Amino acid sequence: MNTTKIIILFFSIVSVYACNNQQSNKAEGKVHVVIAPNTKQSIIKEPDKTLQKELKPCEQIVKEILITSPRYKQLTKGLNEAVIKNGGLSIGVSLEGSPNPKQDKAWRLSKTYDYTICEKYPDRQLNTARFTYNQYKKQLYEYDMADNQLKPIEFDRTLSIKFDTLCR
Repeated sequence: MNTTKIIILFFSIVSVYACNNQQSNKAEGKVHVVIAPNTKQSIIKEPDKTLQKELKPCEQIVKEILITSPRYKQLTKGLNEAVIKNGGLSIGVSLEGSPNPKQDKAWRLSKTYDYTICEKYPDRQLNTARFTYNQYKKQLYEYDMADNQLKPIEFDRTLSIKFDTLCR
């Protein structure tokens, strides 16, 4: 029984750290997608114009690919209101992995761009969905935890062309 509590505590801490890592002071100058409390619309917070030169447009395009996808919209529709109703603060999108983790301020090195949708509460953050954009295959995936596999999902293909133009 005691071992089970320790395991649950460990995974809770790891999931909180994964979402919290993107909100550190290192994330200054990065585009953030936030669902404002008590509203139904997402707000894209743009960084200060003086920092625009430091931002990598590739990560911005991939984030746009994600947040404009029908699946992302389906998953987040009404989610912010539900989180607030349950005592939460908001929802957010976190970049966990990137081919350029230092430049993109991602948590780890990855061949793909890996994002997590987080529910933010005063005492914890919960990861609710994971997405991956493979720039080589030009495909956006949702991670299906039940089947332990990436499932391709639809997205705006013109953004993939924009990515190729700016990032290759």
